[in-house]
Amino acid sequence: MSLPILIPLFAALVIFLLYRFILTSVFLSPLSRIPAAHPTCALSSLWIKYHRRNGSQALPVIINGHETHGPIIRLSPNEVSVSSLEGAKKVYIEKGGFAKPKWFADEFASYGVTNMVSMTGGIGSKEHALRKRDLGNVYSKSVLLICDELRNVTASALKDMEEILQAVVVGDKGGVIEVFSFNGAVNADIASAYIYGRNGGTHFLRDVKARDEYFEHQRIWMKGMAGRVTSQQFLEDFGSRRCSAVEAGIGDEEKGNSKAIVYNQLFSRGLRGNDVASETLDHFIAGAVAPQLTLTYLEWELSRNKEIQTRLRAELRSLSPGPQAESKAVDIPDFKTLDALPYLDAVLTETLRLYTAAPGAMYRITPPEGTTIHGHFIPGGTTISASFSILHQNAAVFPDPLAWKPERWLTEDKEELERMRNWFWAFMKGSRICIGKDFTLLVMKLIVSKMYEKYETEVVDDDGIEQEDAFFAGPLGQKLVLKFRVVGF
Repeated sequence: MSLPILIPLFAALVIFLLYRFILTSVFLSPLSRIPAAHPTCALSSLWIKYHRRNGSQALPVIINGHETHGPIIRLSPNEVSVSSLEGAKKVYIEKGGFAKPKWFADEFASYGVTNMVSMTGGIGSKEHALRKRDLGNVYSKSVLLICDELRNVTASALKDMEEILQAVVVGDKGGVIEVFSFNGAVNADIASAYIYGRNGGTHFLRDVKARDEYFEHQRIWMKGMAGRVTSQQFLEDFGSRRCSAVEAGIGDEEKGNSKAIVYNQLFSRGLRGNDVASETLDHFIAGAVAPQLTLTYLEWELSRNKEIQTRLRAELRSLSPGPQAESKAVDIPDFKTLDALPYLDAVLTETLRLYTAAPGAMYRITPPEGTTIHGHFIPGGTTISASFSILHQNAAVFPDPLAWKPERWLTEDKEELERMRNWFWAFMKGSRICIGKDFTLLVMKLIVSKMYEKYETEVVDDDGIEQEDAFFAGPLGQKLVLKFRVVGF
């Protein structure tokens, strides 16, 4: 081909590329009217990908973008972020909410099958609702508050927790214990027993080696670190063993084994093999890691705020005369009374607000017909998200938002309280709200009540306590060392 012919062809290609990737994206796309978090966002996704490398959620730059440009910003040629209640409701609540991008949903799949959290869903989708129906009422608050089986499994785990803390206090450790791992263990033991029964449950409070091995693989898998494939296989083998233990022990409740409440419910609805294994493993992971993070920050704040700790202890001691030191049983408070304690609820809610366990973007895809938010039309197929920690740090709703102030939730101003509750998204809202929300809250309240009715804590080592910029955001240092001391009655 001669040079005179190549020149116009090359010029045409350049013009096409300029039109397709610059003129269209920067000037003609409906998203061009949305403020860009960075000057290059209209041209390329490289800027946001750079800040999201190594599993980061890019929260600092997204927060800065919203503070500079308002409640809706552009992060790349085909991605926007919202930071308003109006935007969040549109994305996650109205008509059942938008669908998850497949790549994001697939992050939560296991065994090569789809579980409830890895369903893409979206407007008109019934798949997620049907799986939620399969779970029946095993996580409903009304059932949990009167559930004898939950009382049994929590009593067993909290007995182990109490004995370990007592040994730490009276032994040669001087009351000093690393609680980040400890919190993971007690939540794992309770969640696993409720999901798989005690036959299939973990014993991480007692078996530290098994605990450390599990949480290390979970950390590698969740953060997408080197070795992720091996760690996912470990977790899937771990879940399969739980399921096999349940099946081997069916009918053994009379021998002292607890019922596998969640597993049995799914089994009764026809789930078998990898389907039930994937669903129950997801419940276990969420039931262990999210409250582990929340309780660690709650204990850290209580250890730094002795007046709040003292006030909380006084409320907790109203539940019962106190721990029965000579009894082999653990005195579990009435669930309804515990759940209704206002100061305990305020302390927990404020911790969930400030230290949101999953603080980053919850990705969705706009429907084919597109949507309009804050007067901006967003075409179908656009990636859109809100970051819940950004909602939780709105100073107009939560004055002094970076301060831990449980008393803000005790206001007598009903309109102010309702406004804060509307902006509180720690467990998501709408059709995809965390199904284990009430279970997790009740279990955390039980753990806090048994820990702080008897002990006071102070910080020994909180180096690296800053929350990491990750999907599940724990301490950067993966630790918190506290000193426990018995407080007299």
